[in-house]
Parts: sequence; structure tokens; C-alpha cells
Amino acid sequence: MLHHIILIKWIDGVSEAHKQLAQRELQQFASTLAGVVSYDCGPNAGFSDGASDFAVSAVFEDEAAWRVYDEADEHNRIRREIFGPNVSERKVIQFFS
Repeated sequence: MLHHIILIKWIDGVSEAHKQLAQRELQQFASTLAGVVSYDCGPNAGFSDGASDFAVSAVFEDEAAWRVYDEADEHNRIRREIFGPNVSERKVIQFFS
């Protein structure tokens, strides 16, 4: 299994509606793909100071399934239109289990 974790910090002024849109768009997209074992994303619950604002936690069957997700036109559209201009910091880690 390939675990794919993304941590996002939004720029100042990103609306709650936009954050909810990001969550919906990602979840809807991921639900259309084969090879996705689990997929969760959403805003920070706010329990820790200094935490990121939004996270994606996804598990794929293998690297090939992740590449389909990562390279898909719809994923690129979501990154470009919804996240791109609104993100001040993005961190990624992937690991196998």
C-alpha cells in the first residue's frame, strides 16, 4: 500500500465555502478511481497550534494507482483552480506499508 499525505496552509482570506469546495471536489474525484483503498481530506480540527489548515490522507493499492490519481486531468484541474492560487504552503510525504 502507498500512503499519500498532503498538508496545506491556505493564504489569508480563503473562505470557509472555498475550503468546503476543495474537500468536496477531492472526495468526489477520488471516489471515481480504481485502486483507492481509502481517501479522506478536510480542514484542520483546530486542536493544535501551528498545524496545517487542510490535509489529504490517501491510501492506494500501489504506486501505479497513485500515478493514475496524480496525473488525471481532473486532479490537475482541482490543483490548478481550487488549490493553486489559494495555497501558501504545501507539504507531501509518501510511504509504503
